[in-house]
Amino acid sequence: MARLVCFASDLTDVAQLRRLASFQALGHEVISVASRKGPLPEVNWQNIDLGEIGQHGLLRRGRLALSTALRDPRLSPLVRQADLLVARNVDMLALAAALRLRSGATAPIAYEVLDIHSLFEGARLKSRVARWGERRLLAGAEVLWLSSPGFHTGYFAPVQGYAGPWHLVENKVVVPDDMPRPVPTNRVRSGEALRLGWIGAIRCRPSFELLLRVAKQMGPAIEVHIHGKIHDHVLPDFHARIAGLGNVMFHGAYAYPHGLAACYDTCDVVWAQDLWQMGDPSRSGNSDLLLPNRIYEAGWHGCPVIAVSGTETGRKIEESGQGWTLRTANAQALIGLLQDLTPPKIAAVRQRIGELPEKVFRQTPADVVALLASAGVEPCSAGAPPSKSGA
Repeated sequence: MARLVCFASDLTDVAQLRRLASFQALGHEVISVASRKGPLPEVNWQNIDLGEIGQHGLLRRGRLALSTALRDPRLSPLVRQADLLVARNVDMLALAAALRLRSGATAPIAYEVLDIHSLFEGARLKSRVARWGERRLLAGAEVLWLSSPGFHTGYFAPVQGYAGPWHLVENKVVVPDDMPRPVPTNRVRSGEALRLGWIGAIRCRPSFELLLRVAKQMGPAIEVHIHGKIHDHVLPDFHARIAGLGNVMFHGAYAYPHGLAACYDTCDVVWAQDLWQMGDPSRSGNSDLLLPNRIYEAGWHGCPVIAVSGTETGRKIEESGQGWTLRTANAQALIGLLQDLTPPKIAAVRQRIGELPEKVFRQTPADVVALLASAGVEPCSAGAPPSKSGA
């Protein structure tokens, strides 16, 4: 059993909670050092709370976490006793590196990246300084954990000059062992409105505007079904904008993972592309490089998806045959595609998705074992019970 001290910028993030739970499920001792963007969630491992940080920018979040952590006398001993330090996002990498240096610890650091922050893009002085700082911190990390290969080929290798070890850990769906894979259904029939879903974290303004334009122009031929949590700081006008549109339905948040079926099973196809931080022709943006968890959720439930070609999401969809891609993300292109989606075409893709192995979409214990092994953590002995460090 290894002791894993995990630095998290937001303990209310369900993906972060799932990652920590997956470590604990393998029998390792998990200790989180975390700030949060809301009320403190209940966890069954030891957590050092760094306080609530709200929706502040990356630099301010990092300063708040660092100033709190360096005053906490519990952290240096924890870091000295750790077998691995896991830092999710660059602000937590800075915190882990500072505490390791201060405590004289020797535990390796795994730097986990799920997004390339806009702060690191462009030629501004602030961006150049931020990239320099990340490069310095990267030099002290033993391994880079990336949720998309695009982050390596589009940013860390060419921009940061990183040539060290890295490991791909995709945003696969995490479901209980006793939850069977749903059987794909073919809901759409000729003459019915096509149901287009948008599911997950609802925070992409360009996607919101695109789907509203499609709904207005296609009228009764389309229904847009939105499931998830609205990020009010990005879309403060969400409810007002959809109020007069009878073919746009918002169903609210859902429970993970059991609530996913009700979202995907009622959709014929799902909008999967993130447009929030698309790059200009001279550089790649975060949206071009990432792989969103909705492509794995949709695949698990046998639901086809739509993305944009030339992006990492689009390439993934084209390789797997999981759906369709657009050359450009505009209403005309999307409407043309949707109008061409006949029931037989949708049924054929659903069948193709159903033939793909479960492990393409579902995280397995072997995935987590391989992730930790990339940082030098050996598997627990067979039958080792999960650690109960206390909340």
